[in-house]
Amino acid sequence: MAETPVETEGAHGEPPPHRIVLDAPSWLPTEKFPRNVIIGVLMTFVAVVLAATIIPFALGWLDQGDFEAFGYAGIFLANFFGTATVFIPVPGLTAAGQALIVEGPRDLDLNPFGVIVAGASGMTLAESTSYATGAIGRGLAEERPMPLGGRIGRLLRRAAHWVDWLMLRYGFATLLVLSAIPNIFFEFAGITAGATRMNFGRFMLAVAIGKTIRVILLVVLGNALLDLFEPA
Repeated sequence: MAETPVETEGAHGEPPPHRIVLDAPSWLPTEKFPRNVIIGVLMTFVAVVLAATIIPFALGWLDQGDFEAFGYAGIFLANFFGTATVFIPVPGLTAAGQALIVEGPRDLDLNPFGVIVAGASGMTLAESTSYATGAIGRGLAEERPMPLGGRIGRLLRRAAHWVDWLMLRYGFATLLVLSAIPNIFFEFAGITAGATRMNFGRFMLAVAIGKTIRVILLVVLGNALLDLFEPA
């Protein structure tokens, strides 16, 4: 007897409704802790990071001077919070973190190597939020189109498509390059890495290399430009 094919569409040939899939990464200890608890903890972590990033700067509780007082720790924190925003940029905080990287060896009398380590570490750890976002809601990008219309929406959808294509074929290299240069597309790559269950160690290694290159360029080129335009 022939097997009856499983129906994937509705009675009238309509596609199934869109849904958001929440899933726990396979490497998390779901046998010890309930799946919903793990997902809740991860979602809370992402929400707390976003709140801690946006609210203090929006209300004027923090500024660049507050981070300067903590030296290397301030550079780490400014770049961590300035990067861990997923799709909600905080320009003032991002600028403060990068300004501290440039000014650290010059105006704050900090060791350039320490500045590079602090800045790159903060940026690298912060990008785990995009990975966690992809790991938790891996069905979002596949089953719900980006809800933006107009030319900007089309451009973002096209960019997300190309980033996904690159990630599926050249994941490590794509992450490294997008980490090293300022751009708005890294979050797509980070979310894709989490959604496709890319090895977290490989993800962090690629991001660490890219962010280190970026911070070195900030220190070298930033100070070179300041020397060039500094009054004699």
